[in-house]
Formats: sequence, structure tokens, C-alpha cells
Amino acid sequence: MSLRSRMWVLGVALAALIPLVALSIFAPPDGGERAEFAQFLGRFHPLLVHLPIALILLVAVLELVGSSRDHLRRAAGFVLALATIAAFVTAGFGWLLAWSGGFEGALVMRHMWGGVVLAAMCVGCWNLQGRKHRVYPLALMATVGLMVWTSDQGGKLTHGSKFLTERMPQPLARWVGIKERTKADPSSFYVTRVQPIFDQKCVLCHNAEKFKGKLRLDTYEDTMLGGKDGPVIRPREPGKSELLRRVTLSLDNKDFMPADGKPALSAAETRVLEVWIAAGAGVQIADSAVKELSPPFEEKKAPPLTGDYRPQLQTIASLEASLGVRLVPRSQNPTDGLTLRTVTAPGRCNDTVLDQLAPVANLIVDAELARTQVTDKGMQALGSFSNLRFLDLSDTRVTAAGVRELLKLEHLESLNLTHTKVKSGGLSGFEGKTGLKLYLFESQ
Repeated sequence: MSLRSRMWVLGVALAALIPLVALSIFAPPDGGERAEFAQFLGRFHPLLVHLPIALILLVAVLELVGSSRDHLRRAAGFVLALATIAAFVTAGFGWLLAWSGGFEGALVMRHMWGGVVLAAMCVGCWNLQGRKHRVYPLALMATVGLMVWTSDQGGKLTHGSKFLTERMPQPLARWVGIKERTKADPSSFYVTRVQPIFDQKCVLCHNAEKFKGKLRLDTYEDTMLGGKDGPVIRPREPGKSELLRRVTLSLDNKDFMPADGKPALSAAETRVLEVWIAAGAGVQIADSAVKELSPPFEEKKAPPLTGDYRPQLQTIASLEASLGVRLVPRSQNPTDGLTLRTVTAPGRCNDTVLDQLAPVANLIVDAELARTQVTDKGMQALGSFSNLRFLDLSDTRVTAAGVRELLKLEHLESLNLTHTKVKSGGLSGFEGKTGLKLYLFESQ
């Protein structure tokens, strides 16, 4: 590439970098929620983020094996250019998601700035690679290192800050300087009964480094402090406590919490919060209030949705790699089951894939099969997904004959048959399925 062309490209890159840096400085994520369309666009960030990661790693591989192969070295330059473009686009969508989606906190800021600096470093590497500068290998190594660090920050945003360490063996944890986990004080009602509910259902979005709505729920003091709209707990007034109102709304209400499809609080968990607030919302409450939570109420807690998926992690990873589908935990609770996702490549999922998922069929609670190649034959395999609650078959070729196989699913709560070949009158037998939601828009 000529010097003139290179300067033109660098000028374009700088023109893109300046507004990205300016937005990060002068319009940082502040916990405010903005236009829904901005939030819609921002939610493409998790989809886009894998592209620059893959391309940057490919550049490193091409440079490593291409030291004696000029054609690979030239290919590395082209891939690096694509990685640079992808890094800019991904960082821009990431800023939009954080700025419009109600996020703030140190972890959000670190992840955002990691993405911005990564885009800038990709530009620098591209410029050095084309001129075969001797600093280039070091710059590329630094870029890969920054990418790994930024990805780790993003992983903590998605799965929680302790996602990589909470199951870490204690000898390894001590070696890397992580303090040994201590048990909660059994004398404190808040620590032993209330905080575990927040930790499991709320803290992922309301912690010290990522707090939506300026609300933190990772300590008693922050919980009582409230968020941007004031206190969310009003002692002795459960009916006026915003937190309790949010967690007891209907699932389709836009204010319902936990948001974004995370598992709702169980009846027992909601009851614990109600009794705690009514008793004064202190760290400790009166024994008479605690007795309200004694059996038989606690014996009525809903059973786990599935068995623990962790012993099957190796099988799950193997199936994902061989079948081209995703098997994603629905929450941090290992008995909340898995979600079968095919949205990134629906064409890969067919009846054979459903058959091959048999080893983990009992762990799948939610199957997203819209626009896939599944047919009535695949419904026979789905009939063995004994813990399936939510099933999306929209825009598939299934008919009423196949759907009848789903009558075996005792726990099914939602069945989407939008734009399928299921004909009127072909759902006999489903009338007795109490609580089942059927979606039949544009079906036959």
C-alpha cells in the first residue's frame, strides 16, 4: 500500500476513534435508561463482540505460522484490517448498550475503555504490520493481552465478578491471592436468609462494579440506601417497598425484576422478603417473625427445575462443538437448567441434532428452535425432554401430527407455533394442559 493510501486509511481510523473517545469521556454510562431503540441497537453488542476476538486471534496465528510463508503474512494484514473495523463497530455498540441500558459502575467503565483502547491498538498494529516494523510483534502481543483482559471484564458483567473464582479449588485460589471463602454469621437473619436471595437473583446486575438504576444489593447498607429513585425497602411497610413490588409483578410487565429473562423469585423467597420487611428490615428480626417462615411453608418450596448440570459440563461442551448449537445455563443456579440456543445458525439444527442431544435432554428447560430445520420426526426426540418448559417452533415445518408428541411434556408452559403448518383442529389433547400458553399467529 502506498504512503498516500496508508495516510488516508489512518485518517479515517482517527476520524472514527475521536468520536468514540469523546462519547466515552463526555457521555459515560451513568445508570440512566434511554430510548428503547438505542437499547435495541445496543443489544447487538454481545453478538458482535465475538467477531474481533476471533479475528485478532487469527492474526496472531497467521503471524506465528507465517514467518516463512509470505502469503500467510499478507493474509494477516487483511484479517487485521477486518479486526480493526470489527473492534470499532463492537466498541461503538458497547458504549450504546451501556449508555442507554441503565448500566454504570467501575466494571462497566473498565470493559468500555478496554474496548475503546483495543480498537486504537488494532489501528496501530495494522500500521506497523504493513511496514514490517520490529515493534509490531510486541504491539500485537499487547493487543492480544488487552483483548483477553477486556473479554474477562465483559464475562464478569454477564456472569458476575466471581464467575471464574467461585468454584476454584482452594489451593489454586490461595496461590493467586484469593482469600478463602468464609461462612455467613448464622446469627444474622439478613445474612443467612435475605442476602442469599439477592446474591442468587439480583446481585448480577446490582453490585459494587455494575449497578443498574444506581441500586446495589450486595450489602445490607447499600440495600437500605436504595437507588436513583430513593429507598427500595420501607421497613414495616412491605406494600410500599418498591423492591417487593417489582419482584411480584407479572412476568410480562416491563418493570418486573429480575429482568432480561432471569429466573423469578420463588414463592418462598418472596415470602422471606415480605416477612423481613414487615418485621422492620433489620439485620436481625424478632423470633416471632422468623416463626412465620417455619414449616409447612418452607416445605412447599418449588423443586429444582432440573438436576445439577455441572457433572455434565464436559458432555455439554462436546455436544456444542460437534452439533454447532449452544447449551447455555439459564442462571447461576445449576438446577435452573439449560437453554438450547440456535439463533446464530438455525440452519444447523435439524431432527438428527435433537436426537443427539439425548444425553442432556433432561437438563434442557428452554428450547429456541425458531427457523430451524426440525420436522415432525424431531418432535419425537423433543417428547423425551422431560423438563422442557418453554419451546419455540415458530417458522418451522412441524405439523399437528408432530406437535402431538409434545403432549408427553408434563411441565410445558409455553409453546410457540407461529407461522407453522399446524392446522385448525390439530391440537386436540392440549385443551387439558392447564397454564400452557399457545402462540398460533399466522399458523394454518
